[in-house]
Amino acid sequence: MRSVIWIINKYDAGKFPEDIEKEYGLKAINLSSNENPYPPSDEVKEAYLSALSEINRYPHPEYSDFKKAISEYLGVEESKIAVGNGASDILNNICVALLDTFDKAVIPIPGYTLYAILGMLRDASIEFIEFPNYNIKADEIPPFKLLFLCSPNNPTGNAVERKEVKKILERGNYVVVDEAYVEYCNKSVVDLVNEFDNLIVVRSFSKFFGLAGLRIGYAVGNEQIIEGLEKIRLPFCISKVACDVAIAALKSVDYYNKLRDVVVKERDRLIKEINKIPLLHAYNSDANFVLVKVEKKINLARKLEERGIIVRNVTGLMGLKGEHVRITVGSKEENDFLIETLNSLELA
Repeated sequence: MRSVIWIINKYDAGKFPEDIEKEYGLKAINLSSNENPYPPSDEVKEAYLSALSEINRYPHPEYSDFKKAISEYLGVEESKIAVGNGASDILNNICVALLDTFDKAVIPIPGYTLYAILGMLRDASIEFIEFPNYNIKADEIPPFKLLFLCSPNNPTGNAVERKEVKKILERGNYVVVDEAYVEYCNKSVVDLVNEFDNLIVVRSFSKFFGLAGLRIGYAVGNEQIIEGLEKIRLPFCISKVACDVAIAALKSVDYYNKLRDVVVKERDRLIKEINKIPLLHAYNSDANFVLVKVEKKINLARKLEERGIIVRNVTGLMGLKGEHVRITVGSKEENDFLIETLNSLELA
């Protein structure tokens, strides 16, 4: 087995309701995974049920209908779209396509931990650079072959300023902008793929469209990069069911925009209410989650688990100092329960 396998850490997806039920005997709400808490559109439900009668069939190998739907959604050419089994699959394919041994991959922190794992698996040279609150400054980015940006960033929640992205792109090196959460703020740079051949934008259907259980992602970039990504993706990597459902989701985007407005309103309410609680500081966010700093070590994530609420404990994540938790914006009822529970803890 390759030595790097013994060096890397397995990706930590956090705890799930099944884990809490086993450990505490409690039914828990999951405010850890940044999922959409609301049900899918009627069109999505109908597409799912209809597709079940064809699960004995492969999807079209080129995913032409799916790419056409994405093209119409974003206003980009189909030739600039590559698909994958979730954004993580796309990110892996990008590393396979672009990184050779000892190539420099730069990862600003605090950020999404999967980038480093994928880069290390390519035997790339990984350089982390810390930006407090993920306030990216183009002039402070060191030389690189591949740069990973997350916008809005996980876990801090803020989007990277467009002017900084453009300044970095002007260097001519490859830049990945992970926009898994961008529909919550409409601060996309996907239009810049028409201006910069070195830009690759990665998107997901797991967050805004609420299809986390189906694993659907895609990339947008120049035709040469996209051709490469399409060459190396595994055949039939998205099931026919998932593909049909994703197309239905794109066709019912108005429904999801309304849900987005609800989530954003609840997010802002969460931030306001959490900031009233002693020892807690919630940062502003452009995403569907909120990063919270705990001013003294109290193991807040554990205290919430014991009361049936799962949040992501990001204490110890590179680039974060002190205790932090990341909280997904849930339904109004879930958020009410969270706020009530936090207030009952008497943290001061």
